[in-house]
Amino acid sequence: MEIPNMIKIIFADDEAVFRRYFRNVIDWESNGYQICGEAKNGMEALELIEQVRPDIAFIDINMPYMSGMDLAAKVKLLYPTTFILLVTGHSEFEYARQAVKIGVDDYILKPFDEEELHMALAKVKGSMEKTQVEKDKTKNEQHVWKEGFLNLLISNAYEQDNETIQSQLKHYQLEEGSLLFQVVAVEINGLHEQWPDSEEIRLRKYIISNLLQDLVQPDGQHFIFNGPENCVISLLHFSGEQDKESFVSYSYERLSELIKKHFGFSVTVGIGSTGQGIPSIRQSYIDAVIALRNKISMNHKDVVDFRDITSRSANVGFYPSEMNEKLLIHLRLHDEEEIKNNLDEILLYIQTKQLSSDYIHMIMAGLVSLCLTYIYEMDKRVDQLLPEGFSPFKEIFNKPSLEAGFTWITDLYLNVARQSKGMKRSKAVKLLNSAREYIDTHYSDNQLKVEDVAKHLYIQSRYLLKVFKQELGISVSDYIFELRMQTAKELLLSGKNLRLTDIAEMVGYSDPGHFSKSFKRNTGLSPSEYEVMHSK
Repeated sequence: MEIPNMIKIIFADDEAVFRRYFRNVIDWESNGYQICGEAKNGMEALELIEQVRPDIAFIDINMPYMSGMDLAAKVKLLYPTTFILLVTGHSEFEYARQAVKIGVDDYILKPFDEEELHMALAKVKGSMEKTQVEKDKTKNEQHVWKEGFLNLLISNAYEQDNETIQSQLKHYQLEEGSLLFQVVAVEINGLHEQWPDSEEIRLRKYIISNLLQDLVQPDGQHFIFNGPENCVISLLHFSGEQDKESFVSYSYERLSELIKKHFGFSVTVGIGSTGQGIPSIRQSYIDAVIALRNKISMNHKDVVDFRDITSRSANVGFYPSEMNEKLLIHLRLHDEEEIKNNLDEILLYIQTKQLSSDYIHMIMAGLVSLCLTYIYEMDKRVDQLLPEGFSPFKEIFNKPSLEAGFTWITDLYLNVARQSKGMKRSKAVKLLNSAREYIDTHYSDNQLKVEDVAKHLYIQSRYLLKVFKQELGISVSDYIFELRMQTAKELLLSGKNLRLTDIAEMVGYSDPGHFSKSFKRNTGLSPSEYEVMHSK
């Protein structure tokens, strides 16, 4: 007997073992499908399809009396609305690909498991719904009306005394039973970078909606609709407090995993707060959007719960200005290796401190501003060194993760460093490079002073100090100090088990105690603490 609102399925395969497996591989009815029959050869299958007119037919490619390919061609000719999924082994894979070209909707390789079957069904359901919407204008109008109403609930336009809204609330039974609501927003990642066409975006939304319907099943109501900014919205209307307490976010994590694994794109899920009454829907939606915007601070989490980010919002931390100062010095020196090292240190600092998303974006914006400042310092325009349409802050806020943001910033710095490296050098810059070369080979001399460097270059110490301050923004002494500290760090982590006395001497300190104090002033750690912490 046909069950209303169920998707009708038949399957045909000449192997009894496989037919038995197919019947039990998933709980068909609970997923919205009704198995209306099975056949063991092509002729039986054609008769069965004529009788039940299924929505989906699973057809094995190799069957007696009539092959799966011939059967598929006849079914497509006689019953074009039936969706056909060819079931094939690896050896028949090429035949299945050819069958898709002649109108077969998809194919699935056997042996397949529950997950692979769900993915195949999700694709077909997406295509079925898309076809149905295009064919049925009345249904489409109803869908648009419902979507508009649900969008109204998450917008500022909700008015409690509006009669139209009140009638719609009754129509969708949103005023009955419990008034506990929660909004979950699913965002397609990378749309601003990939720019898929509108048809592709629509298909992705169908896939998300179908998987949400299968995976997220609270005891109460579940409304799935397209919201603002290319998000798919999941509005949960809980049947009661117990339903809310038993509901967990695992289903949304599963959604993210399946999409990433099977459909070639990824999503971020923002879970809003739970609230009482219709007006709480708007607040829950706002919280879900805030959760989405805070993904960058959540260490690669695809599902971000608003409750998890509230504890971070006050965690502003303290960002040492010395980090930016060191970075600017190495940018001026066009030292690509040190630029990367400095940016890695800043990234590690952010990850260690677990800073809020707002503060992370502020630090990243500051790094971009520092780079742009250097460009202006070189008396150049941004469009001379960077691509047309360069929009740094849009790039920062659209990056899916902290690591992706820092990869982009690193590329920006290295690009600027390489391009500015080839520019004409002034006399002062040439003098600076000569001074650096001398210091780089004599820093181990504990008697090294500014006067020694100036004397070697046949210039006055005062002029050398001016050049360093003008070109690097630091003094000669600070440069020597930074070089000694950086070299000491490398020696500590070299694995050569050098004694502290030897390291101190190698970087220009005759007194190991003085060296240890200087090192701690620079890093916040003693040499032994630094070695233990960074050698893990």
